[in-house]
Amino acid sequence: MAGGGSIASIRRFCLECQGDSPRGVRECADTACPLWAWRMAAAQPGTQELWRGPDAPRRALREIRRQCLACAGGRREVRQCAAREACPLWRWRFGVRPQTYREVRQRFFAPRPLSLFD
Repeated sequence: MAGGGSIASIRRFCLECQGDSPRGVRECADTACPLWAWRMAAAQPGTQELWRGPDAPRRALREIRRQCLACAGGRREVRQCAAREACPLWRWRFGVRPQTYREVRQRFFAPRPLSLFD
């Protein structure tokens, strides 16, 4: 399985969902799940067009976001999700890499210079 990336996290999530059964993941019939098409990506990299290309991790992040929205019920609930230790998708729940989220958050909340003469 690939390192600790988003695609590997999808695989871990699917394994947990299927009771740690690789066979259960392979035979999963829940095609309505946003992660269904990605469930085998880490186990069989490069075997399907969906998983290839430089934008594959970005597409995987979008599907993780969809899964988190469906699980939590909304954007506010995704932000407040307390499943930090329990869910393999938790760190990807915003649909971006954790580093990107931290950088955007720092810029958003950074002190701005005070301008008295606008």
